[in-house]
Amino acid sequence: MSKIVHPNLIRALAVILVETKAYVIMPLMLYGDLKSIINFNYPKGIHDEIALATIIKYCLEAIVCLNQNNWFHRDVKASNILLDKDGTCCLGDYGVSSVIKKEGNNTFVGSLCWMAPEVALNLEYNYKIDIWSLGITAIELANGKPPYLNLPPIQFVEISKSNKIPTLNDEIFKFSDEFKNFINSCLIKDPKKRPDAKQLLEEHKNFLDKGKDNKYIFENILKKCPNLHDIFPQMLKEEEQTFVQGNNIQIKPVNENILEKKVSNNNDDIEEEMKEGTEEKNKNFSEVLNRQLNKNVNDLKEMINNFKEDEEE
Repeated sequence: MSKIVHPNLIRALAVILVETKAYVIMPLMLYGDLKSIINFNYPKGIHDEIALATIIKYCLEAIVCLNQNNWFHRDVKASNILLDKDGTCCLGDYGVSSVIKKEGNNTFVGSLCWMAPEVALNLEYNYKIDIWSLGITAIELANGKPPYLNLPPIQFVEISKSNKIPTLNDEIFKFSDEFKNFINSCLIKDPKKRPDAKQLLEEHKNFLDKGKDNKYIFENILKKCPNLHDIFPQMLKEEEQTFVQGNNIQIKPVNENILEKKVSNNNDDIEEEMKEGTEEKNKNFSEVLNRQLNKNVNDLKEMINNFKEDEEE
């Protein structure tokens, strides 16, 4: 994956092994993931079709690049679309991505709501599963959430067996026929009849050509949303905050309890352990977490220094 280069694909710069964990070092995408942006400012969906066409076209071009290099993503969704300070959109999170096998793929992977029927039914599948996921993602962006979000897995599988197709809800906002037709093309249940990314780019120009550029995404989607420089420093201790300082960023004093609260609110596993433990145990757990964070920061600093030296050479 590190050898695949495209402006709309996140690059892995390095991998650091720290004890039993692997840390993948990637460029900082200052506005985080698109799902968080939707949750913050667009809970009922993004109703700007120019923005939708721009984001979706970028994703399609990234998928074309993956396919040309014999890879597919297998988990396309809003939370895996990352946005930078200039409005750049990149497809990221390659945790379940894989080489496309000639003999067929049948590993059950991906996120349920975005999962193509052939994956949900444990059938052999190919790179066109990313197209189904992109169609669901288009609905997610436009409506604020994907179809069947709260459906139990058994019912989801039953729907995958049926002829029922997920649809765009346009009761709040009337979307264009071009956008609806694009979604319908992505959500063809028979993968043999489902177009690939290159075909979609060619056959749906009437929708995708509405798209503009990164600047439009920043001005119309990101400008009113907080970025990671606004949020992340509050989670770090003073010696760790140098990692995220920018030219115009003013670091505020950090409350000693913020790190523990932020971590427990954003990680279900840690939250569960904090609930179950005694007060003393929780204190010890937080101390261990702090020590590990400090160790990780030192490892990352050393890696970045080495990376800069290599770049200079």
